Amino acid sequence: MRTVTNFALGLILLALLVALPTPLCAAPGDVKASFEAPCKYPAGLASDGEHLLLADWREARIYQIGLSDGTVARSWDAPTLKPHGLTYARGRLYVCDDHTGGVYALNLDTGVVENTFEAPASSAAGLAYADGTLFILAKGKIYRVLPEDGTILGYFAVPDKSCRCLAHDGRYLWVGNRVKDEFYMVDPDPPQAGKVVAILKAPGPYPAGIVWLDGHLWNVDFQTRKVYQLVIRDEQMYHLSDTRRARVEYLWALNNYGPKEVTDVTVNLAVPMELPNQKLLTDIDYSMPPCKTARDRWGQQCALFELDRVAAGTKATLTYSLEAEVSAIRYLIIPETTGTLDDIPADIREKYTVDGSRYRINSPYMQETVKKIVGEEKNPYWIARRVFDFVIDHLKYEMVGGWDVPEVVLKRGSGSCSEYTFTFVALCRAAGLPARYEGSIVVRGDDASIDEAFHRWAQVYLPEYGWVPVDASRGDAKSPADQARGFGELSNRFLITTQGGGDSEYLNWGYNCFAKYKTTGHCKVEEDHFGFWEPIEPAEFVPGAG
Repeated sequence: MRTVTNFALGLILLALLVALPTPLCAAPGDVKASFEAPCKYPAGLASDGEHLLLADWREARIYQIGLSDGTVARSWDAPTLKPHGLTYARGRLYVCDDHTGGVYALNLDTGVVENTFEAPASSAAGLAYADGTLFILAKGKIYRVLPEDGTILGYFAVPDKSCRCLAHDGRYLWVGNRVKDEFYMVDPDPPQAGKVVAILKAPGPYPAGIVWLDGHLWNVDFQTRKVYQLVIRDEQMYHLSDTRRARVEYLWALNNYGPKEVTDVTVNLAVPMELPNQKLLTDIDYSMPPCKTARDRWGQQCALFELDRVAAGTKATLTYSLEAEVSAIRYLIIPETTGTLDDIPADIREKYTVDGSRYRINSPYMQETVKKIVGEEKNPYWIARRVFDFVIDHLKYEMVGGWDVPEVVLKRGSGSCSEYTFTFVALCRAAGLPARYEGSIVVRGDDASIDEAFHRWAQVYLPEYGWVPVDASRGDAKSPADQARGFGELSNRFLITTQGGGDSEYLNWGYNCFAKYKTTGHCKVEEDHFGFWEPIEPAEFVPGAG
């Protein structure tokens, strides 16, 4: 009887567990709560600490609403006919008008406008308050002004020309992009004023207002007419999106045009791995079995092959294929949480700060350069970011052939993606910050595509976050927002095959593949490398297949 009772109880508990929502670790940008806005044309958003304050742009009305469900507690006539940006400070609600350019200080207790002044430009669209000053977004700039009369204390460029709303979290400024549906975490203080530290995807298609309250970013969306409470920091430090499922094939070929033979061919292929943004849906299918598999000094798994002679006028080929799921990944890094270099595990610090034949970090030029870049900075994020900014400021992208050492690349002022990467890695290592690189097969344009160029970028190790992607060649862009996309972000276009530090016993300084061979005399020999992508339709995908 006891056995039956325990079994039945077990079934009941199992049913209850299945019925309960699965506890998931929230990612940056996840919606924690949402509710309907109290009006049809929401614009700016602010908070008095206990409620949200929301402007209706068309009806010129201000609403005070509850944090749990948006219930309207009070409402006022707006101090201008086209209210847009809002911020609350010192018992007053500051309202800006993106048509007239006025800024109004409204006393909510009396409903009286106690002060007004002209914004630095007519199209004032966003407001935020911090440390006794106002931030005003107008005409492509963010101004810091005195709230008494609008005296300008300083200004910097907006992260992107489509930015429209502001909030301040006590340290960083948050800037909303109306067109790209993004939020940018921006350092407002010199010497990094205007630097975009992180990017967050907006939950709706038309972010109209934002405010910071109790560790969360709140957003009102004009199109959905909803108010969202967004997660900024939880146990998961990154956000995944835009998942792509595809069949990927990698092909290596050696073409011998003669007249002699090619002998002693060894080919080492980097083996793709499971990663937070990359899942292997099937086993890897090789065109021939490898002689063995082994890990190199960096822990990269490689499949090793030995081939017969390649006669004149023939070619040898090797391929592998697999089905994979790759997602875009975006880290939201808060610099104050990255600790110090001493917080990096000693084994990682020792392994990934060593010199290498393509780094030459101990040359006088490299040592002098890294001292100028880093100065007295101790924060790991800002060390990496200073190196990143230096690289994109001093290089332009150019496929010049070969992989020259960082000193040569910096003096020349141009380089390929690999040279950008080697330069970033070398400077980080010279500064005592662990860095390595990743290599990949790339989607080129269409979902079904052929890759002949491939791509490589760096990773830097940050305490609390681990290995974070840094693509300096992607970050070599004009706008602060697009520059920030190179730090802590990867799209869903990459099947990552290789994680390395250089001088690999199997891959040398390459990625994806490395081959060696001999010839019995003069031969014209060419190697081909191709990556083939083929999308998997949803109906074809079976979880756990393979």
